[in-house]
Amino acid sequence: MLRAIWLALAVAGCAVAPPDDPRVNAEAVEPLVCTSRAQCDIYWQRAQVWVANNSEYRIRVATDVLIETFGPFGSKVDLAYRITRLPDNSGGARIYIVAACDNFIRCYPPRTDAIIAFKRFVRQ
Repeated sequence: MLRAIWLALAVAGCAVAPPDDPRVNAEAVEPLVCTSRAQCDIYWQRAQVWVANNSEYRIRVATDVLIETFGPFGSKVDLAYRITRLPDNSGGARIYIVAACDNFIRCYPPRTDAIIAFKRFVRQ
């Protein structure tokens, strides 16, 4: 009986999203939205500045639609970033960020915290 309870708890624990999962936070999930070419250009410049100042990895690619760092490498907890800009037909765009590390236990900073900090900086 006790064995069955432990098994049920273990299975239930696996079904819960990890605390560092950005999908459990609405602010982390929603893309940044800019509504004009001028606003989008400013957002994109701020995005690159944030990545340059907050990533342990250097920027590998920076174009008008992609900012990507090197990494993640070697079981490190440091986050690597990929930011994409998806233009719409009216001069605006949606900006998406993905943060990942190569450590299955934890990332530093936590992915959700980093994504929210990025979005708040870009919108400032």
